[in-house]
Amino acid sequence: MCYSTSNREKTQAQMEREMEATFRDPTLYDPYYWMNGFSHGKIYGMTQEAPDKIDVMTWGIVEPWTKDVKERWKKLAGKSLNTQSEYAFDNNRSEEAILKRRVVLPVTGYFEPYHIKKESFPHLVQPIHESYFGLLGVYNVIDGIRYTSILTTEANRFMQQVHNSKKRQPIMLDPYHWKDWVDPNLNDSLIRQLMFQCDTDQEIEAFTVSKSATNSRADNNVPEILERKHFPEVIAQQKYDVQQMDTYNENLDNLNSGFESTSLFG
Repeated sequence: MCYSTSNREKTQAQMEREMEATFRDPTLYDPYYWMNGFSHGKIYGMTQEAPDKIDVMTWGIVEPWTKDVKERWKKLAGKSLNTQSEYAFDNNRSEEAILKRRVVLPVTGYFEPYHIKKESFPHLVQPIHESYFGLLGVYNVIDGIRYTSILTTEANRFMQQVHNSKKRQPIMLDPYHWKDWVDPNLNDSLIRQLMFQCDTDQEIEAFTVSKSATNSRADNNVPEILERKHFPEVIAQQKYDVQQMDTYNENLDNLNSGFESTSLFG
């Protein structure tokens, strides 16, 4: 799941260009190399209520009737940071927000763990040609504060080689559809279509970084956290994973081909 992100652009100008929106209050922009979601820090968003503006959000959604947000965060743990898109219409924290309070969350990258047995090797995932991903999210508002969560889905082929244990990923919407996501006129069907059928066509890279990058107790907000680290065992294991997946897909194709060539009616 996506529990740490990066937003390393020194000024808000590049975000405004790519999002085609302006900061409501530019003085609140504060770049970071790494942010731990469990710190419930600031993350930025282009919201359904103001799609031409970029607002400051607090990472960690809670139910809109929550009285003690910090206590609720403790109980929810990672469930406040990520919301499974498959259940977004049925979840108390998101069932209304998915219809009325959608948000695109621009990040320059995010961190996911790759596992070999019980050992974790964090990867930084980032776009190659653009500065930002646009992650899909929802939010609730309590006392004027927007509490947001990143929507996740099953990992695509690329991300299965990165987040190889849980095989999940944040929804990275294609930039062409960023404005569509915050269109207040979307119905249930179009919302689902954007969540499940409009994966980004951005070229993406993922590489191993410091092993502390997925340690929520470490102070990783330093430039070095974005540097590539070389782990030979990861390269070897990922090559094996790809071979296994190719074999699986080839067998599946052969099976499907067999079904297609056989008539059920003789």
